[in-house]
Formats: sequence, C-alpha cells, structure tokens
Amino acid sequence: MNIEIASICDAATANGMGGRLNILGAFDRIFPQNFPFVIPQCAAAFRIRYQRAEAGKHKLELAIEDVCGHAIVPPMQSEIPFEPVAPGFDTAAVNLVLNMQRLQIARADKYIIRLSIDEEEIATLPLYILEDPRTKQANPGNAGADGEVRN
Repeated sequence: MNIEIASICDAATANGMGGRLNILGAFDRIFPQNFPFVIPQCAAAFRIRYQRAEAGKHKLELAIEDVCGHAIVPPMQSEIPFEPVAPGFDTAAVNLVLNMQRLQIARADKYIIRLSIDEEEIATLPLYILEDPRTKQANPGNAGADGEVRN
C-alpha cells in the first residue's frame, strides 16, 4: 500500500473506485481567537494505491489525538473494500473521504490525525491549532527583555 494523497481540508468528495478525489481548502494550521474552539466542518481525504495481492476487505481506523496520544474524539472505524485490480493494470487506488462535523478543540496544541489499515499506521497528518503568533507580536506586554514572546 502506498499513500498518494493525505490531507485535512475544508471539504472533499470522491468519485467512484479509483476515480477523482476532489479536495477543497487543504490546511494544517488554524489560529482561533478563543478556546475552546469548534471546527464547524472539515474532512480528512486520502488516496491509497494498492497492489493486486492487497485487494479485499480491510479494517480502517482514523484517530485524532493530541501530542500525548489522548483522543479528542472516539476513533472512527470502518471496513473498506479494495476492489480487485482490473486486467491490464498493475495497481488500483481507493479514495477515502471522512467528513467531520463540529470538531471540538479544547486547547491550543499540535494534534495528529492517524490513519491505520489492518491495525498498521499508514499515514499521519499534523494539525496545529494554536494561538495566532501575530496576536502575540502585537501585544508587547508578553515579551521578555530579549524580545521573546512568553506565555
């Protein structure tokens, strides 16, 4: 298996087995004004290329965790079919779109989106949800004598 595309984005759609994967607004960071924060809607989009021998049903798990490994939502689990590779082709691809609504973020942190297939982690995506560094720069009251911003 090979991950060709992995993205967290505003929205995504997939068109059939091995068809088009449409990704809108890929991102890896958000700077909310306040915490807790809710991401109203987002999606995790993946395109996985597989070999003929890997066709069949596979167990999928998508976890979203903080850097300490604590889940911020229960892991999403499903079983997905990798269709047989068509004659004349060496490989096939499957597109996965996992839509998420009202994702609750309690605090500023680095989060990790983990995709596992058959209990093997095959992709990770960082998601930085942090205080806006421009806001800190605009507030010199938080700066030390050396100019470094302190919390």
